[in-house]
Amino acid sequence: MSVAAIGSANAIELKGPKERAAINARLLQTEMMVAALTCDLRPRYNRAMRTFQNDLIGHGKVLRSIFKRNHGASAQRQMDKYITQLANDASARSNYDRGTYCQTAADLFDNVLSSSGGFDQMTTKLIQEAALPIKSR
Repeated sequence: MSVAAIGSANAIELKGPKERAAINARLLQTEMMVAALTCDLRPRYNRAMRTFQNDLIGHGKVLRSIFKRNHGASAQRQMDKYITQLANDASARSNYDRGTYCQTAADLFDNVLSSSGGFDQMTTKLIQEAALPIKSR
């Protein structure tokens, strides 16, 4: 059993690698979204979203089920809070040193778009190697 932090106070229970993969996918997607907007990398973001659309849709369904199981009727609100916190964290990092952040973001997109393995393997590898500026919670 593993636990993922939600914001700074709450936690959710994850059951197995499929759920961890869904959390990792959301981390990556949110990081790329903020980077695309902050660093004017929208075309690369759009390409990544098209390339991994089916993976992201599947992980989105798993993510919703995680929040439903952990939060019941407030699942959507809690998931929205979680995703907003991820985006806020990424935005705060981008404000600290924009040049370094945008170079790291460009490298992240290079890694994502040149990945030859599966989506889940790529996401896990990026998080483990800290190519994502954040660690899985």
